[in-house]
Amino acid sequence: MDLQPALVLHRRAWRDTSFIVEAFTREHGRVGLAAKGARRAKSRWRGLLEPFSRLDLSWAGTGELYTLRDINYVTRYTLAGNTLMGGLYASELIMRLTARDDPHPPLFDTFEALLQTMAGGAPAIVALRFFERDLLEELGYGLTLTHDALDAPIEADARYRYEPESGVWPMATVASNEPSVAGATLIDLAEGRLTQRARLREARDLLQAALAPHLGSKPLKSVATLKAMQQFADTRQPLPRTDDH
Repeated sequence: MDLQPALVLHRRAWRDTSFIVEAFTREHGRVGLAAKGARRAKSRWRGLLEPFSRLDLSWAGTGELYTLRDINYVTRYTLAGNTLMGGLYASELIMRLTARDDPHPPLFDTFEALLQTMAGGAPAIVALRFFERDLLEELGYGLTLTHDALDAPIEADARYRYEPESGVWPMATVASNEPSVAGATLIDLAEGRLTQRARLREARDLLQAALAPHLGSKPLKSVATLKAMQQFADTRQPLPRTDDH
């Protein structure tokens, strides 16, 4: 394959001088690549295979792991803080929920738009909700956000329960421990305009409930890392004051 559009999801050291790279390509899906010699000080690829980099990649070979042949650098989306955690989370979702060599061009475009948006300063908590929505849709698990399970239009002032097998139901028709969500939240999520904090929380809970059956019991590393960071921040003690003399 010659110079295919790709986004770097993850990389790890391999042997003494190389990397194993997980890349999400637009036309060929997720691929594993052996970047031989890329860790050498004089490698022409040194510094290019960073997560969230947009590259054109060439590779050859067969099996689960291809050999990287060439790189054309396009750009790198610089993320920090919450957007960095958001990028790691989105990358991990793609790695967990897509198969190797299974193309998803719309998902590639959605992922790149997410990175562009967050690198431009958009809050991760908002941008990720629409990425999750579009990810579910592309993989065939999309939520019906305009009509409930009885095929009645969603009403903004009503509340609904989400059932993984059948969608959203008016609260009066189903007893469930699944998260409840306001009709206004469903409408906002469908129309791409989440602005209120309460609706953002409801959308997050709804989408995570929709993703959960497809992720299985193994926790996401990015979520575990974020929770650990939050717990650390919550338990830190303030530094003792000192008087200047």
